[in-house]
Amino acid sequence: MTYLSLITSGFLSLLVSQAAWGDIVISHKTAGMEYPENTLAGFEASLNMPVDAIELDLHVTRDKKVILHHDPVLSSYNCFSENDKQRLIVAQSTLADLTALTCRNHKVSRDYQLPTFHQILEEYRKSDQSKALYIEIKVWDELIEHNPLHKDLVIADMHYDNKEVAQLVLDDIRRFNLSGKIVFNTFSRDLLLTLKSMQTADENYEYGLLYKGNYAPLTLGIIALFSPLQCYDSCWKPDYKEVKSWLIEHDIDYFIPNFAQLDNFLFRWSYRKHIDSENLPFGIIPWTLNTEEDWEDSERFRFDGIITDVPTAHAKYQAN
Repeated sequence: MTYLSLITSGFLSLLVSQAAWGDIVISHKTAGMEYPENTLAGFEASLNMPVDAIELDLHVTRDKKVILHHDPVLSSYNCFSENDKQRLIVAQSTLADLTALTCRNHKVSRDYQLPTFHQILEEYRKSDQSKALYIEIKVWDELIEHNPLHKDLVIADMHYDNKEVAQLVLDDIRRFNLSGKIVFNTFSRDLLLTLKSMQTADENYEYGLLYKGNYAPLTLGIIALFSPLQCYDSCWKPDYKEVKSWLIEHDIDYFIPNFAQLDNFLFRWSYRKHIDSENLPFGIIPWTLNTEEDWEDSERFRFDGIITDVPTAHAKYQAN
């Protein structure tokens, strides 16, 4: 083979690999800025959207049932009227109490009811199951502990033991004869490893680590003063070298980083060095990309897909 043909071959291989990046599109929280998030309506709509997967969030109720919701606490932020001061912890409420509620999603100005995981799986079984399910199981993590919306609440009341939660979710899934791809994703490394250990020989689940780093208000608090975001949102310090090693060591299928951090001047060099510059044994799918600027910026990275709350808008962007 000549030197020129080697260069040409390498260039064509690069183009092929680049063309493969970014193919996966995931409807985040059941298209959570087009429909009320984590709802049956959003899920059914996502099944008919040009997406490859649907992401949803799970909590366990007081009577040990699995229900969809993103936050561990219902409040005026995500359910009640804007002047309502009540806060209802999902894990301390019964399934009957929660499903009887009519909540208000203020982001899309629509009412909604909390669906059970069983209802979602029933609808999924009726579909052709060509879309993957990305299932985020909510347990304790730093994001929840430091959320100002949870001030004066007992964080331990919001979640149950990792193994108990994992078993309840797996029990629900195993009641259905599903052929579609299922990916478990969570911020909790312990839960991820617990789920892996409970997988049976005939199950082919995949696993993804959601990642934002460690909460570091002491080192990043001053910088947060100049940010439009609260420290709770912006005072997170990723360690991409450490997390890469952990993902490889534990054979995790997907790395799901916070997209806003990847081009932050504090962290971008580390991300480029440890993650973006190598061919790694796991896929990279960042969250959450909701604007044309985000989608354009994503093309500068070696992503395997994106997660978006507005899959219909993204499809229009791609068509143009």
